Amino acid sequence: MKTNFLYVGAAVVFAVLVIVYSTATSNLSEEIASISGNEKVEIVSEELVVRFPVNLEFKRPEVLNQVRFTPVKFSHFDHQDVNCSKCHHTWDGKSQIKSCAAPGCHDNLKQKAAPHSYFKAFHTLQSDISCRGCHVKMNKAGETDIATAPCANNACHPKQERAHN
Repeated sequence: MKTNFLYVGAAVVFAVLVIVYSTATSNLSEEIASISGNEKVEIVSEELVVRFPVNLEFKRPEVLNQVRFTPVKFSHFDHQDVNCSKCHHTWDGKSQIKSCAAPGCHDNLKQKAAPHSYFKAFHTLQSDISCRGCHVKMNKAGETDIATAPCANNACHPKQERAHN
Protein backbone atom coordinates (compact mmCIF):
# COMPACT_ATOMS: atom_id res chain seq x y z
CA MET A 1 0.00 0.00 0.00
CA LYS A 2 2.83 2.42 0.86
CA THR A 3 4.51 1.62 -2.48
CA ASN A 4 1.38 2.59 -4.44
CA PHE A 5 1.11 5.80 -2.45
CA LEU A 6 4.73 6.67 -3.29
CA TYR A 7 4.18 6.02 -7.02
CA VAL A 8 1.01 8.12 -7.08
CA GLY A 9 2.73 10.89 -5.10
CA ALA A 10 5.73 10.88 -7.45
CA ALA A 11 3.41 10.98 -10.49
CA VAL A 12 1.49 13.94 -9.06
CA VAL A 13 4.71 15.85 -8.32
CA PHE A 14 5.99 15.10 -11.83
CA ALA A 15 2.70 16.26 -13.39
CA VAL A 16 2.78 19.51 -11.41
CA LEU A 17 6.38 20.18 -12.50
CA VAL A 18 5.46 19.56 -16.16
CA ILE A 19 2.50 21.93 -15.90
CA VAL A 20 4.59 24.64 -14.23
CA TYR A 21 7.35 24.29 -16.84
CA SER A 22 4.99 24.35 -19.83
CA THR A 23 3.08 27.33 -18.45
CA ALA A 24 6.29 29.28 -17.86
CA THR A 25 7.68 28.62 -21.35
CA SER A 26 4.41 29.23 -23.20
CA ASN A 27 4.11 32.72 -21.70
CA LEU A 28 7.24 33.95 -23.48
CA SER A 29 5.28 35.71 -26.24
CA GLU A 30 3.03 37.45 -23.74
CA GLU A 31 6.07 38.42 -21.66
CA ILE A 32 7.76 39.94 -24.71
CA ALA A 33 4.56 41.76 -25.69
CA SER A 34 4.26 43.31 -22.24
CA ILE A 35 7.67 44.98 -22.50
CA SER A 36 7.60 48.48 -23.90
CA GLY A 37 9.92 51.23 -25.00
CA ASN A 38 13.62 50.51 -25.29
CA GLU A 39 13.67 47.70 -22.74
CA LYS A 40 15.66 44.73 -23.93
CA VAL A 41 14.52 41.13 -24.02
CA GLU A 42 16.98 38.34 -23.45
CA ILE A 43 16.52 34.95 -25.09
CA VAL A 44 18.78 32.33 -23.58
CA SER A 45 19.50 28.77 -24.65
CA GLU A 46 22.51 26.57 -24.06
CA GLU A 47 24.11 27.76 -27.30
CA LEU A 48 22.82 31.29 -27.66
CA VAL A 49 22.14 34.52 -25.82
CA VAL A 50 20.45 37.26 -27.86
CA ARG A 51 19.52 40.70 -26.54
CA PHE A 52 17.30 42.91 -28.64
CA PRO A 53 14.99 45.89 -28.26
CA VAL A 54 11.34 44.92 -28.52
CA ASN A 55 10.38 48.26 -30.05
CA LEU A 56 12.76 50.57 -31.82
CA GLU A 57 12.76 53.58 -34.08
CA PHE A 58 15.06 53.61 -37.09
CA LYS A 59 17.04 56.81 -36.99
CA ARG A 60 18.60 58.00 -40.22
CA PRO A 61 22.39 58.06 -40.06
CA GLU A 62 23.53 61.64 -39.42
CA VAL A 63 25.42 61.90 -42.74
CA LEU A 64 22.15 61.58 -44.65
CA ASN A 65 19.94 64.51 -45.48
CA GLN A 66 16.78 64.85 -43.46
CA VAL A 67 13.59 63.90 -45.28
CA ARG A 68 9.98 64.78 -44.76
CA PHE A 69 9.05 61.21 -43.80
CA THR A 70 8.64 60.25 -40.17
CA PRO A 71 11.12 57.73 -38.71
CA VAL A 72 10.08 54.09 -38.98
CA LYS A 73 8.91 52.43 -35.78
CA PHE A 74 9.69 48.72 -35.71
CA SER A 75 8.47 45.98 -33.37
CA HIS A 76 10.44 42.75 -33.03
CA PHE A 77 7.38 41.31 -31.28
CA ASP A 78 5.25 41.89 -34.39
CA HIS A 79 7.91 40.05 -36.43
CA GLN A 80 8.47 37.11 -34.08
CA ASP A 81 7.40 34.60 -36.73
CA VAL A 82 10.29 35.68 -38.97
CA ASN A 83 13.66 34.03 -38.43
CA CYS A 84 16.20 36.64 -37.20
CA SER A 85 18.68 35.70 -39.94
CA LYS A 86 16.21 36.60 -42.68
CA CYS A 87 16.66 40.32 -42.00
CA HIS A 88 20.04 40.06 -40.30
CA HIS A 89 21.31 38.07 -43.28
CA THR A 90 25.03 38.34 -42.42
CA TRP A 91 24.54 37.19 -38.81
CA ASP A 92 26.28 33.95 -37.90
CA GLY A 93 23.68 33.06 -35.28
CA LYS A 94 26.08 33.45 -32.38
CA SER A 95 27.80 36.83 -32.34
CA GLN A 96 26.29 40.22 -31.54
CA ILE A 97 24.02 41.49 -34.31
CA LYS A 98 25.44 44.59 -36.00
CA SER A 99 23.68 47.65 -37.32
CA CYS A 100 22.56 47.62 -40.94
CA ALA A 101 24.88 50.58 -41.54
CA ALA A 102 27.91 48.74 -40.08
CA PRO A 103 31.03 48.51 -42.26
CA GLY A 104 30.72 45.69 -44.77
CA CYS A 105 26.93 45.58 -44.74
CA HIS A 106 24.69 48.41 -46.00
CA ASP A 107 27.39 50.99 -45.43
CA ASN A 108 26.88 53.13 -48.54
CA LEU A 109 24.84 55.86 -46.91
CA LYS A 110 24.87 58.47 -49.67
CA GLN A 111 23.89 56.69 -52.91
CA LYS A 112 20.40 55.20 -52.75
CA ALA A 113 20.85 53.09 -55.90
CA ALA A 114 24.19 51.54 -54.88
CA PRO A 115 24.10 47.74 -54.35
CA HIS A 116 24.97 47.97 -50.64
CA SER A 117 23.14 51.19 -49.88
CA TYR A 118 21.42 51.78 -46.57
CA PHE A 119 18.30 52.82 -48.50
CA LYS A 120 18.14 49.54 -50.46
CA ALA A 121 18.34 47.48 -47.27
CA PHE A 122 14.82 48.61 -46.44
CA HIS A 123 13.23 49.55 -49.78
CA THR A 124 14.23 47.01 -52.50
CA LEU A 125 11.00 45.68 -54.00
CA GLN A 126 12.59 42.61 -55.61
CA SER A 127 14.06 41.29 -52.36
CA ASP A 128 12.12 39.56 -49.63
CA ILE A 129 14.88 40.39 -47.14
CA SER A 130 14.15 44.11 -47.42
CA CYS A 131 11.26 45.45 -45.37
CA ARG A 132 9.35 46.79 -48.35
CA GLY A 133 10.02 43.78 -50.56
CA CYS A 134 8.82 41.34 -47.89
CA HIS A 135 5.65 43.32 -47.19
CA VAL A 136 4.86 43.70 -50.90
CA LYS A 137 5.24 39.91 -51.29
CA MET A 138 2.92 39.39 -48.31
CA ASN A 139 0.39 41.82 -49.78
CA LYS A 140 0.34 39.92 -53.09
CA ALA A 141 -0.20 36.65 -51.21
CA GLY A 142 -3.08 38.23 -49.25
CA GLU A 143 -1.26 37.72 -45.94
CA THR A 144 -1.45 41.37 -44.86
CA ASP A 145 -2.90 44.68 -45.92
CA ILE A 146 -0.07 46.88 -44.69
CA ALA A 147 0.30 49.76 -47.13
CA THR A 148 3.85 50.18 -48.41
CA ALA A 149 3.11 52.82 -51.01
CA PRO A 150 3.03 55.72 -51.34
CA CYS A 151 5.86 56.27 -48.88
CA ALA A 152 4.34 59.39 -47.36
CA ASN A 153 1.62 58.45 -44.85
CA ASN A 154 1.91 54.68 -45.16
CA ALA A 155 2.42 51.97 -42.52
CA CYS A 156 6.17 52.62 -42.41
CA HIS A 157 6.14 56.41 -42.40
CA PRO A 158 2.78 57.41 -40.86
CA LYS A 159 1.72 61.01 -41.19
CA GLN A 160 2.92 62.98 -38.23
CA GLU A 161 0.42 65.26 -36.56
CA ARG A 162 1.84 68.75 -36.20
CA ALA A 163 1.08 70.86 -33.20
CA HIS A 164 -0.80 74.03 -34.08
CA ASN A 165 0.58 77.21 -32.51
